[in-house]
Amino acid sequence: MRSRELDAAADDAAVRPPQSLFDSASATAEEEAPPRQGAPLWVVTFADMITLLLAFFLLILSFSELSTERFRDVSSSLQKSLGPSAAGGLVQAPVAESQLAGNQAAQPLPLPEQLAQDLAHLQRELSTDIAGGRVQLRADNGRLLIRLPAREDGLLPQQLIDLYAQIAELQSQVETPVEVREGGGEDRALELAQQIRQLREVLAKEIEQGDAQVERDGERILIRMAVQGSFYPASADLAPESLPMLRKIGAAIAKTGGRITIEGHTDALPLVAHGRFRSNWDLSGARAASVADYLTGYANVPRERVVVRGMADTRPVAPNDSREGRAKNRRIEVQVDAKGG
Repeated sequence: MRSRELDAAADDAAVRPPQSLFDSASATAEEEAPPRQGAPLWVVTFADMITLLLAFFLLILSFSELSTERFRDVSSSLQKSLGPSAAGGLVQAPVAESQLAGNQAAQPLPLPEQLAQDLAHLQRELSTDIAGGRVQLRADNGRLLIRLPAREDGLLPQQLIDLYAQIAELQSQVETPVEVREGGGEDRALELAQQIRQLREVLAKEIEQGDAQVERDGERILIRMAVQGSFYPASADLAPESLPMLRKIGAAIAKTGGRITIEGHTDALPLVAHGRFRSNWDLSGARAASVADYLTGYANVPRERVVVRGMADTRPVAPNDSREGRAKNRRIEVQVDAKGG
């Protein structure tokens, strides 16, 4: 019986094909490997593809440039829809920059719509004079600046008169403020800026203390001196404390060219009965004259360049309803004409 069973097992082994090495390994792996956890394998390939696409679109974006015309149209339409108070003014389009291009040239910001339209209109109307070099036209701080040739020997030629008449007519056709200047160019502007910077350095202490201000007023340099500390109350006599500042001002403006106008200003309070001054007109004029006398007598400022004016309370720089405002209105202004004439 035992021999018969062994013979049957041998026959089964002879009929069944032998297992390969791979079959044995697969069977072993299936029996021993734990079940896989986490994301399936295809997610890794998908993530790589998405990353490459993102890098590709960023590369394309780096080459792009913003259409300023289209941005201006959209901004203008939005402003009209929301109203001027809600829109808060025309939005300026940012300049597109390309890192791959090296950002070699910066593009200027587009002009506001109205300013751009008025500039184009004046360029068309003055095209002949611009081409001939008789007129220079550009936008400057929200206004249109027209520069005309300088006068010869102080005379106004007929050609310049015709240009003034044409510009006066064009001013009524545009909404943007138009400023007309004669002669000079960038060199004069640079020279004026340098003179203002030098004056501010010379009067740095007085400016810090609030006793003086140095500003630019068109083609003029404007120096404001506070009356408080410079004059005695209701008097045109200079206080000793003001003399060092006047010497600094005189030494600085004596080196410049052009006319020097010294104006006296008061507050709106009527002058109390005084034996010497009948009104604020007299007081303001006398104070301006005192400053002029000192500058011409002790600071070597040529007398022929000086003009004295008493303005009383006609040109306040602050309301007269407070003590601080009246103190600001009581002042001396020294105006240096940078045109040289």
